[in-house]
Order: sequence, then structure tokens, then C-alpha cells
Amino acid sequence: MASAAVASAVSAVTGILQVVHEPSSDVAIVGVEHVLIGGLSVLLVAQLPFLYWLGSQTKTWPVFVAALGMVPLAAVATVSNVQGEDPAYFAAIAAPANLLWLGGLVALAVASKRFTRLPRPLTIALPITWVGTIPLSSFGGGVLVAAFWAAAAWVIFAEDDAEADA
Repeated sequence: MASAAVASAVSAVTGILQVVHEPSSDVAIVGVEHVLIGGLSVLLVAQLPFLYWLGSQTKTWPVFVAALGMVPLAAVATVSNVQGEDPAYFAAIAAPANLLWLGGLVALAVASKRFTRLPRPLTIALPITWVGTIPLSSFGGGVLVAAFWAAAAWVIFAEDDAEADA
């Protein structure tokens, strides 16, 4: 699935940049920080088709909860990036959006562990993508998230190839 491959590439780039880049102490967004925030927005949007596919496999609602957090978070991050600083309402949107995103991923992982083509270790690791993207981002968590998305893309591509050959 292309969305998982895009999510993997974006996570790898932003994860490496976060490890090697010293964040500025200024509240203004400068230099590489624009790439990091833009990468977060792209990552959030890139994950959505994969999550909708996973949700369609399980016939469950958690994907909508995750999306309800991911879309506003991508939007407010984009506003921050364009303005060069976080808007005054950033925390009011980002805090509940992150909770919805994480809660949706946890519920989707629980629902998916029995009913999808995704291997169990990957479904269990799904909520860890949030952990790597947000709290562990400055420690290179994005690189771990990239590995998850690469594995998910590989599994889906491999299964699609096997079905095409059959």
C-alpha cells in the first residue's frame, strides 16, 4: 500500500533530522523545523488510507476516532508552519487531537489483531507509531516509526503480489 510506503519515507527523513538537528530555543519556527513540522503533517495524512484499509478489514469505528485526531492535528501543524509559530489555539486542538489519535490507534490495534491480513506484531505495534512520532520524536522515534511503516507496506505489497500471481 503506497500510503504506508510514503509514511515510512517521511518518518525516516524526519526521524533522522530530529536526531541530528538541535532545536532552536526561539518560539519561532526556523530552518529545518519547517521541514519537521511539514513532515508531521504529511505523515498524518499519509497514514489515513492505510488506517481506512485496516478499518475496512475489521468493520470497526476506531479508524474514525484516530482520523478525528489526525486531521485537525495536521491542519494546526500546517497553520503553525505557515505562520512561523504556533497559533494561540494550538494546545486547545493538539492535546485532544493527540488523545483521539492514540486512542483510535489502540482501539484499532485491538480490533485488528484477529481480523486482518496484517501480522499480529504489526497490529500490536500500531499504537507505538504515535509514541515514536510524538513523545520519542527528539530521540529518533521517527526512525522506529519508519521501520513499522516499511514493514506494513512490505506485508501488503507481498500479499498483493501473491494474490496477483494466483
